[in-house]
Amino acid sequence: MEKSGQYTRYSPGKYGLPHMGEVIADYRVRAGWKTREAFAIACGVDVQTVTYWEQQQYLEDMDRRIFLCKVLTIPPGLLGLTWRSVIDEQEEEAYFASIASVTEYLKSSMFGLYEDYLHLAYASNSKYTPGTANTFLKHQQELEELVKHAPEAEKSAWIDLLSRYYQHATFIAQHHKQNEQALSYANQAVDLAMKRDRELFSLALYRRSRVHLIQGRIGQAKDDIDTAIKHTKDVRSNALKGSCHLLSAELNAYYIRGDKQLETQCQRLHQQAMKLAYNEDFEEDNTFLTFNMYAVHHEKAKMLLRFALYHTSDEELVEALKSPYTRANKSHLQAAQTSLVAAEKYLEMQHHPKGMYLPITEAKWFLIAREFEESAKSAKTALKAAREKHSLQGAEDVKSLYTMLNKLDPTNPYIRNLGVELGIYGKGAVASE
Repeated sequence: MEKSGQYTRYSPGKYGLPHMGEVIADYRVRAGWKTREAFAIACGVDVQTVTYWEQQQYLEDMDRRIFLCKVLTIPPGLLGLTWRSVIDEQEEEAYFASIASVTEYLKSSMFGLYEDYLHLAYASNSKYTPGTANTFLKHQQELEELVKHAPEAEKSAWIDLLSRYYQHATFIAQHHKQNEQALSYANQAVDLAMKRDRELFSLALYRRSRVHLIQGRIGQAKDDIDTAIKHTKDVRSNALKGSCHLLSAELNAYYIRGDKQLETQCQRLHQQAMKLAYNEDFEEDNTFLTFNMYAVHHEKAKMLLRFALYHTSDEELVEALKSPYTRANKSHLQAAQTSLVAAEKYLEMQHHPKGMYLPITEAKWFLIAREFEESAKSAKTALKAAREKHSLQGAEDVKSLYTMLNKLDPTNPYIRNLGVELGIYGKGAVASE
């Protein structure tokens, strides 16, 4: 979900700020300086200096940033400054005389401002980079203080917003492999949402269920998603309903050994999600969930892979693949491949990058199909995307794939290369926990 604003007009720069060069170039043109040459003359510098300013993600020279704010009337925040930095001494009295009226305005717009911070955090392509993550968590700390002092008549809305902040913070922590912190945020989000808005409570449970799944607590994940689904019956968000169906199917698939009825139930949950996803014209909501035909096809592929060669853990899967008497179900394996192709085609049609998650599932497909070389290649693609995303969790998922591949075919050069990319060296090396 994207939201317009002064930050989202520009590419991400450093420390959670926009790309300063793009900001300077934009405000130069707005100010009427159509060419760098003319602006250079006005500033008393050469054109190479202006070019340098407009190419920098972050301009280190604070005095130069102050100068540019004044010359081009750039809002100081866009260049990492405060208003106090750019006003002259003679302007201070008038500036602080206006503070009272500004304070009243800020009070009335503060809630919307923190909503905007949340929208920007979800929309950012660099949401998990240390700088952006730290900026968001700083705003979360500010929000915690605001909730404490909010007027009683407004407190409910502020608490709901804080729950949504904790939900986003949950996955910042999880991508950084801070498991305890991720679960703590998820618990706080659920606690704040409990006995309040049904949609918010279901959403918080859905996200905590995801965290339990990532951290290997399948039973607790299933309990949360079962409760979430009960509360989604009366909610308006199809994205939330559909996402809950998909996660429920993924979790129930852990229990389908010999249970055809449960397998059918998982398929039915996917069909229900598919019906919801066919309606692409979703109303904008505050769930920030990615629910579309890509999500449906991708999640179906993951479920079918568990059907194809049943396992509840990586160790169990390796033992099944080592056995000469165990083979994956060809029908489920083919159906999973069809779903992966459909997911990738959807991304191509929407001009979205392949990302990290799809190559991980593709690597799992090749693993179960015993095409170990191709599995290693897909895992390497996923690792590159995980590093670009600053996701330690994604890199950990790739390391788990490498561990399985290394146990199955330790002399395969492509698997060895994946180990090298992970920083794991030596013949037969096994990824450490």
